[in-house]
Amino acid sequence: MNPVISEPEQRPQIKPVKDPPFWGICLGHTFTHWYPASFYIMLPFISLEFGFSITQATFLITFMYLVKSFVGLPIGAVTDMVSRKSIMMAISISLAGLPYLFMGMASTYWMFLIWVAIMGIGNELWHPASFSSLSALYPGQRGFTFGVHGMAANLGDLLAPVIIGTLLVSMSWKTVIYWNVFPGLLVAGFILILLRNLNAPGKQKKEGQGASFEEYKLGLVELFKNRSVLFIALASGIRSMAQNGLLTFIPLYLAFELSLSPLWVGIYVTILQAGGMLAAPVAGHFSDKVGARKVIMSGMVMTSIMIVVFVLVQNDWLLIICIGLLGFFLYSLRPVMQAWAMERTSQKMAGTTTSLLFTTQSILSSSSPLIGGLLADQFGMMAAFYFVAAVILLGNIVVAMIPKEVTTASS
Repeated sequence: MNPVISEPEQRPQIKPVKDPPFWGICLGHTFTHWYPASFYIMLPFISLEFGFSITQATFLITFMYLVKSFVGLPIGAVTDMVSRKSIMMAISISLAGLPYLFMGMASTYWMFLIWVAIMGIGNELWHPASFSSLSALYPGQRGFTFGVHGMAANLGDLLAPVIIGTLLVSMSWKTVIYWNVFPGLLVAGFILILLRNLNAPGKQKKEGQGASFEEYKLGLVELFKNRSVLFIALASGIRSMAQNGLLTFIPLYLAFELSLSPLWVGIYVTILQAGGMLAAPVAGHFSDKVGARKVIMSGMVMTSIMIVVFVLVQNDWLLIICIGLLGFFLYSLRPVMQAWAMERTSQKMAGTTTSLLFTTQSILSSSSPLIGGLLADQFGMMAAFYFVAAVILLGNIVVAMIPKEVTTASS
């Protein structure tokens, strides 16, 4: 039983680039990443106004990821037992954006904790619904499909820093936060329209038909016996741990250590994301040809090298080149790991597999801002970057442990 379409052959194989639902899913992914990326850029300036220490500032990110890890698997279970994926995706975007309306009114630290937690839940809701849909709709092109889907995420990560950074030059962060609510609500409505037929291709599947609870329990047992998926999830978590550390500390480093303006902080983070946006579809397509393992292992080594180079470079132009290459290698890994996990699991458990992937990412990602913040407060900002470089390099050990046999996802 398939959570999106009942049989693969019921829906003709359509190239994703010619399919409107594919672009609707990609658009939604852009905005689920726009909102966390906006917060990373605002965080240094919110911290300055409220007098947060580096540890306090980074714990906001840690707390968001802890909440995401707590809700991840329940969200995956719901995804596999319902078929209205479009509604789940629309709710996801709305929950990611609405907290900004209330952040501008926040006056205490604990209020920020509440709203970043809700933003994290909204972000977490997106991936099980979108990944399971893409995996079922385009089974023969998962690497490329997930690559373009990842590129859409990078587009949100890319646009938010430069746009938010530019606005912060002439507006207060509270004014920017209030305006930031509206794009998500508009896109959520657009998603509902564009994906209205996603769950009933050819009208051969009734709305609301999902996995039964008994079927889900059996699938869950099998999933946790799948060594390939478990190790891929762990490797993905290590990569995400490094990514979250970099997204937290690069803006802080640029603002605090290099004393750059909000505009230039946004530009540098945009360059990081531009490298990732270029890498995602290339790496996804390449993994379809030569295999995920080779792409991931080489990408992890190069990411670690570029982190060290980034903190040692003093020339502005070389710094721009380094941060672009860092983004290229770091984000090239994401769609490859996601597609690899879908290949090694049953399609009926695609939602929960995605949640397992992202729950592991959230658990490990929650630790890097906190550990890095403690290291930065004690030894200086450079210590946080060296910590992140060591983390992702060690991820290759986990990748080497992933079984080489291929288990094709079944319906």
